[in-house]
Amino acid sequence: MLANLLTLSRLGFLVAGIWLLYLPGMPAKVMAFALVWVVILIDAVDGTIARRRGEASALGSVLDIAIDRVVENVYWITFTDLHLVPVWVALIVVTRGILTDAVRGFALARGTTPFEMMRTNWGRWLVSHRFMRAVSGTTKVVTFAGMVAYVGLQELWQQTANARFLPPIYTVLLVFALLTVLVNVLRGLPVLLEARRFFAQPNLIQGRY
Repeated sequence: MLANLLTLSRLGFLVAGIWLLYLPGMPAKVMAFALVWVVILIDAVDGTIARRRGEASALGSVLDIAIDRVVENVYWITFTDLHLVPVWVALIVVTRGILTDAVRGFALARGTTPFEMMRTNWGRWLVSHRFMRAVSGTTKVVTFAGMVAYVGLQELWQQTANARFLPPIYTVLLVFALLTVLVNVLRGLPVLLEARRFFAQPNLIQGRY
């Protein structure tokens, strides 16, 4: 299906973007910057395409969440490796992703899609409302694209008068990074809280993974 293929294509663009980020020269950095936008843009449109083409499915929902998690983790770990963010930032994001995905996987095994499992109004609003999805996407694209651009500016402005602009630019980016993590945690919290009802029921699924 077209929507699922688009979702999976994000992996290829992600790998290319990270590879380019580590290459020397501004052309590579510019292409890495552009690929951040491509990866985020596809995430913004693949769900719409799936609904319009009648391709929405549980598989598509799982793929979308899984690729989102890979994109987030890879970028945060890369920025940690480049000493742009503290290691605890990546640890929080990765831990949040593992926990929420485990819960969603359990819910899916019981016939409930990741978004259908949300029962409370505030939980649905934080996790799946268009506004919160837009806030999450915006903070991520600003942070990810900004960090990639910053790496390019470091290379371009080193040993020039413009180097004095790097510290304030970095400070702004770090604030956005912390805001992105905060939004990430807030959107994961209701998933964990609402999962309590699964473990409170006696007829849990038996099996091994």
